[in-house]
Amino acid sequence: MTDTLFYWLQTKLMTERRPDDEAARESLRYFAQILSEDHGLDALEVASRDRSKIYVSYRDKELSVHTVWFDREAAEQLGNDLYGVAAEDHPDDDDSEVTS
Repeated sequence: MTDTLFYWLQTKLMTERRPDDEAARESLRYFAQILSEDHGLDALEVASRDRSKIYVSYRDKELSVHTVWFDREAAEQLGNDLYGVAAEDHPDDDDSEVTS
């Protein structure tokens, strides 16, 4: 499940950078489907970010909300490899946000 959450996060970040990238959006739907069908998760969202971590929240089948974190550099690496490093990828301060 952790690997799939990480892949979901990577593709989520790619869709934020390139909202018109249909392949990234399709991959995001694919990983969300796996998390839903195989692990009973929903309400996936990027809860917040800081300089070194990205926090992902989700709801499990018992309706409990959980938050996990991933290394920001690792999560952004795929997008950086495909699109290059963007200035907004490394803000100087926290930029908490909720997206799904």
